[in-house]
Amino acid sequence: MVLAGAVLALVAATAGLGVHFEPALSWYFQIAWWSYVVAIDAVNRRLAGRSLLRDSPLRFLGLSLASVAWWTLFEAINLRLGNWYYVMDHATRWQRWLGGVVAFATVLPAIVETVELLGHLGWLRLVRVAPVVWNLRKEAACLATGAGFFLLPLLWPSVFFPLTWGSFVFLIEPWNRRHAGESFLRDFEQGEAGPFCRTLLAGLVCGGLWELWNYWARVKWIYTVPGFEQWKLFEMPLLGFLGFPPFAVECVVLVRFLGAVAERLPATRRRLAGGAAVMVGGAATLCVFHQVERVSVDSFYVPVSRLETLPRDAALRLDSLGLTSPERLIRALETPERRARWALSSGLSEQELVALHDRVRLVMYRGLGQDRALQLARLGVHSLQDLAGWHPDVLASALRAQGSSPRDRFLERRVRAWLNGSTLP
Repeated sequence: MVLAGAVLALVAATAGLGVHFEPALSWYFQIAWWSYVVAIDAVNRRLAGRSLLRDSPLRFLGLSLASVAWWTLFEAINLRLGNWYYVMDHATRWQRWLGGVVAFATVLPAIVETVELLGHLGWLRLVRVAPVVWNLRKEAACLATGAGFFLLPLLWPSVFFPLTWGSFVFLIEPWNRRHAGESFLRDFEQGEAGPFCRTLLAGLVCGGLWELWNYWARVKWIYTVPGFEQWKLFEMPLLGFLGFPPFAVECVVLVRFLGAVAERLPATRRRLAGGAAVMVGGAATLCVFHQVERVSVDSFYVPVSRLETLPRDAALRLDSLGLTSPERLIRALETPERRARWALSSGLSEQELVALHDRVRLVMYRGLGQDRALQLARLGVHSLQDLAGWHPDVLASALRAQGSSPRDRFLERRVRAWLNGSTLP
């Protein structure tokens, strides 16, 4: 029943995208990921007779809370890197922050459940390698590498940004080798790389799903990785998928570290430490959310009735006829035959509907949003055809001339993302 319910939720949400039905449009990514987590947990229970969610609900809750703080750390790093930004976010702050918490809470559970599933299926169960001889010199080199991987992207983000995905492995794993119940280094010392390889594969699987579901979601992120604007699969540059396997290793290393720390504490101190971690982590998360909202969130969703890029009377008229969302309006007016029918019911001419359609397409294209569309309108840009005529550097300069805000920190990169493919009709 649990597995069937999770699969049904994912199918229903995906179908909801096709018919522009809420809450699928606004919450698709969260619904998809939690459906996956619950489904994989149910499959693991069938295969192994145990379930993280059903047998250890408190551990699952702790894992989800840690997941929020864990991914928020990378959001904080991205304030320096500027490698991705968010578009079409919710109109109200409580919805934006709730959406972030619910989405970020899936990261660690998804990785852990997927690693367990691959193990239960027997994939990469034994992968023999030459045993690694570990010593203090290698440990010092490992820690130095981790410190370098962490600091270099912060100091020179445009050059060393890929090192972000892996730094914590080198920093935490030596401690895990000494104290945690499981350790990749101890596996390597025994000449076994199976757990490590399964984790890499789990990262690739989850990375593919992250990008697939993000691509179809309304509230989504878009990458602006320097030098990697072309050759994308979904929104991710192809080479970017290489970051998911080491990120999965980071996640598993962190989970083992947290588990080992908790086990080493007496029960009373464990509860105290857990409460303190929730308070400190929660406060830090809210602080980062506030900064992310100012810098990394580039646009917010606006329904047709409140789109200021459209004449007020026309917007209200179309809204009253059921074209309440930009997605519905774009589909309804995308062909001459459909525009002819809507012209009869709305009292607007077909030429007016063409102009309205072009303006709404511009708002929704690459998640530009209403505010950016209004900025572009001041430059005479009202359609994708108008946008395609600009050079990225010239357009960024013209937008900056209208005034600056924290979200313009990486404006040149975002403009390049807009113009990539904007010549298409």
